[in-house]
Amino acid sequence: RDMGVHYTQPHTFHHGCNVHISITATKDSVDRLPVECLVGVCKKLAFSECFILKDSTEDVYVSSIELQRRDGVVSVIYEDNLSLDISFTRSQELHRYHGNHHYNNPSCASSPTECIRALHTFISQHSRTPLTELSPIVFHSPSSYKPLFGNLPVLVALVEHHATNQPTSGFMEILHEVSVKFYNQIATSYVDVDMYPHWVHGMTPVAERDLTESSWIYQYPRVLVFQLEDHKHSAFCRVVGKELGREELERFVEKFLEGMKMERCHGI
Repeated sequence: RDMGVHYTQPHTFHHGCNVHISITATKDSVDRLPVECLVGVCKKLAFSECFILKDSTEDVYVSSIELQRRDGVVSVIYEDNLSLDISFTRSQELHRYHGNHHYNNPSCASSPTECIRALHTFISQHSRTPLTELSPIVFHSPSSYKPLFGNLPVLVALVEHHATNQPTSGFMEILHEVSVKFYNQIATSYVDVDMYPHWVHGMTPVAERDLTESSWIYQYPRVLVFQLEDHKHSAFCRVVGKELGREELERFVEKFLEGMKMERCHGI
């Protein structure tokens, strides 16, 4: 999904955005990497917004690219006349949750097309924070979620709005800790149930959809896991609400990874 290309300095992360890409332009360059080519890349990036910072209309080449992630990680991933091998590996924070990827990095001066392709791949692979906020618009666009989640199963926590505003306490803190622990095995996300009640209503087992409002399926926080290629089957955690602590959440994830049985649901 195209989150937009802007020409002003970024300030805050909008809903559904994980990454800001700030591109500084210049009219003097060794690599001569065109700004317009990076604009094309920006429009293909999921969960991202791009900012082209220019001093004049003559600034047509890329001077530097800075990646700013929602979790506070900031890294300059490209500088004119500097090897991608250096710029891709100098930020330890960017690789905190997983090992360095191995790239066959081209020379941006001699192979601008391959250079841009490498930058797109690098940004896509490093955009996922341990915890991702989901919306139905983004989720139902495969071009948006596939670069972010890859082939990982997705854990979705259904959380009431007031809890999403307290990321460092209560259930959201537990969810973040668990998402870090299982980062390479499962993609962890959350949905604001007050913002998307109709969508959340479909995330229920078919066999128990007609239960009363007091049923566990209408209590939050509630957690389920599914595979990206199958939106009609999920594994449901039946420990909900205040009873859903770190130990229960970790046990649920571990059971899923060991082969927990999937149940038919109404559709995610």
